[in-house]
Amino acid sequence: MAQNSNAFVQTFEKGLQILEYLVEEKTVSVTGVAKRMGIQKSASYRFLNTLRLHGYADKDQHNSYRLTDRLSKLGRGVVPKREFYNIVAQFLDNLAKKNKENNGICNLGMWNGKEIVYMVQSANDKYMLLTVGRTVPAYCSALGKAVLAYLPEEALENYIQRTEFAAFTESTVNSAERLRAELRSVREKGYALMDDELYPGLKGLAMPVICGDAPVRYAVSVTQTIYGPADQLVQRMLKPLQETVQDIVAAMEIYNFGQ
Repeated sequence: MAQNSNAFVQTFEKGLQILEYLVEEKTVSVTGVAKRMGIQKSASYRFLNTLRLHGYADKDQHNSYRLTDRLSKLGRGVVPKREFYNIVAQFLDNLAKKNKENNGICNLGMWNGKEIVYMVQSANDKYMLLTVGRTVPAYCSALGKAVLAYLPEEALENYIQRTEFAAFTESTVNSAERLRAELRSVREKGYALMDDELYPGLKGLAMPVICGDAPVRYAVSVTQTIYGPADQLVQRMLKPLQETVQDIVAAMEIYNFGQ
């Protein structure tokens, strides 16, 4: 058993050395790898072909091998979440500055399968009930509705079936039928609203973060107290919100985050 284990480690180590050689030389051949690594050409072929089969290398018409971008994607994937969230925080601060006169707050929320968790937010010294780490119901928050609208049908129905539509105010979504209607509107318009549903006077505007074919788990919102229709928030902040979501999607793609 120990011999098999040692053989595996040696094989794995040789594979890593070949990867490093590919990075160094850019393009290699079966013969070149065999000479560099001191192995048989048949073994060199097996190593290189394994890399090709798993998407780490391509072979051209001259039977030369070069790395694909998959290795760089793996590297981007190890970026700590906190570093990514720090980037998002800068985006949210910039978004909040565009709404500075109205003293609002901007959030990145994450769907955890049951509720929305506040993950990142702009500078906040006013909305103490909306701080990072807190959760809010999905059915009556702008962030939640922005995500729910893009869940697969089965996942949405499972959520609806297990949800008790507790009323926080007279305006809270209080039934499955009303929620389904609002989610249809979200899909049509591309954004979600919260209108006095959690607290009287508290309005929210949110958009989903749609990154390729990945499941929608995140949304971005602008929240503030307005004693009037939530449409005021749409008119003033929809375009800046759209631009911020685009920036976050671009960052997710660069850092391979949330895929």
